[in-house]
Amino acid sequence: MPDPRQVSMTSNDGNWQQVIVRDTSELIKLETWRMSDGSNEEVVIANLVKIKDFFIEKMNDFNNNTPQVKMSSFEWKGQEEDKKYWVFGFRAGTGERKVSLICHLDTVPPGNSGWQPFVPRQETRLYKGVPTPFLIGRGSIDDKGPAVVAFESFSRALKKAAADPQVLNKVTLEVLFDTSEETDMSTPKYFAANPNKKPSLGIVFDAFWSVRAEKGIERPVFTVNASDVLSPLPDKLTIEKLSTPDGSVNMIPVTAEARIKGPDELLDEFYKKINDWYRTCPFDDPDYHPADINVTYCGSEVVITTKVAGAQHGSAPHQNRSNGANPVVSLTNFLAFLIDRDILANNHRGEMCRFIRWAFGTRAFGEHHPDLLKRFDTVFGDGNGTTYGLTQLTDNESEDISLGIDIRYVIGHHGKGWDGREGQIDGDSLFNSVFDQLINRYQSETGGARISFKTESIFGPDIRSIRNADLFKINMAYRSIMGDNCPMQAIGGATDAHGRLELITAGALFTDNLGPPVNYHGIDEGAPLTDLENSGKILLYLLTQELGTKEEQESSYSGFHQCHGCCN
Repeated sequence: MPDPRQVSMTSNDGNWQQVIVRDTSELIKLETWRMSDGSNEEVVIANLVKIKDFFIEKMNDFNNNTPQVKMSSFEWKGQEEDKKYWVFGFRAGTGERKVSLICHLDTVPPGNSGWQPFVPRQETRLYKGVPTPFLIGRGSIDDKGPAVVAFESFSRALKKAAADPQVLNKVTLEVLFDTSEETDMSTPKYFAANPNKKPSLGIVFDAFWSVRAEKGIERPVFTVNASDVLSPLPDKLTIEKLSTPDGSVNMIPVTAEARIKGPDELLDEFYKKINDWYRTCPFDDPDYHPADINVTYCGSEVVITTKVAGAQHGSAPHQNRSNGANPVVSLTNFLAFLIDRDILANNHRGEMCRFIRWAFGTRAFGEHHPDLLKRFDTVFGDGNGTTYGLTQLTDNESEDISLGIDIRYVIGHHGKGWDGREGQIDGDSLFNSVFDQLINRYQSETGGARISFKTESIFGPDIRSIRNADLFKINMAYRSIMGDNCPMQAIGGATDAHGRLELITAGALFTDNLGPPVNYHGIDEGAPLTDLENSGKILLYLLTQELGTKEEQESSYSGFHQCHGCCN
């Protein structure tokens, strides 16, 4: 492949992957992830401004080289209490019908620095059984790589329009960039504040080809107060800290850590035997693969660290369990086992471990209490029901410990059933009642301490008909490039399309596997370049159709390799 630095800033028809690598690499270098306490917000905003300037330079370059049609930029900022919202983008045309490509430029945290998340590079990875070129770096697939592809598709469509600029009198094309999709979602706020700016069709380019339903999201926090658990005797080993690194609740953490303290002679024996105990720990499934463990003896404490493997997106704990390991799940289940054997004395941290093992064990679909926690239906089928991603342990030292869970829930966990109409189901979930019953059951069955909780329904399930006209249009574009019908998936991930019928989530991945080698939200995040290229061709076909003539539609992919899946 030629050096991508030698490619000009303007679109170079035919060199999709060169442009993708060149431009996405520049965006990866600019860190746009947010600390949960907002302490790095100034850095994030400064880097987002640099990204905006990057795209403005591309717009100016395009306008200088294509005088027949012109892009223009737009921007909106809003605020509600202490939350700020910001979108910006680029558009062309004056037609009443508007077609938008919607992406986001913020990312989840890096996880750790060991994988060099902000040093873009290319690797060959085995993908769908075939060696495939990947671009590696935070944001490569979520969602900076797709953002570059969207702008490139938009630019190429306008180049087609330059042959007959009058086609832009009947349609407006635009690319819109969200700056806070991973946290507060600016795009829905933008459309709510500016209903006249809504597109006739918006493609949220931030998932898979393509999405017909999204689960609801619930974000509970369970807490055990230290005052509700008897203090252990001083001659016992206890868990003195239990935590995960700072990170997003929608991201399975890289590590979980427990610090064990107590008398030196007990600590010495504990350190010697810990690995054997972990190896023989009776998890709730003999086929469960626990996380890798690292044990260190640091002065007056033993530190146990478990490490993540596999998929790290909070919406896919079942994928993580099948092909990886959640460090929170492995560590807490193991510590509860040590408390049972009186190797560790119980305290509020131990009580949290006992509750986690009792309520969830190592399972992702609520199998330990199916009458309360397990649900699936005709849209979200068996094996794709309500999921429970245990993602955050927050240790407030001597006061309390909290567990944050990322729940993606189906129709049966919502307060209202689905009446068959398209869109988001109104109302809240049933989880306040469900968790009340769960906690009462825990106390009655185990004699354990009272567990408090707070929970928030972010939004309910959103469902579209498989006969939806926009999905049909997307399928036609997909089939024209890929040679097959587009899958219509029901997913746990949440996108900017949620709750808005004029928006459809589609692309950029041609797989629903969020684990290796893509590692969506995870360490070693990578974008398969063939997926990004084919996605760009589908978007270009779709935009060219919107512009008008049959000849233009046919030329949207002439000269390109028409991929029927062989290159994946």
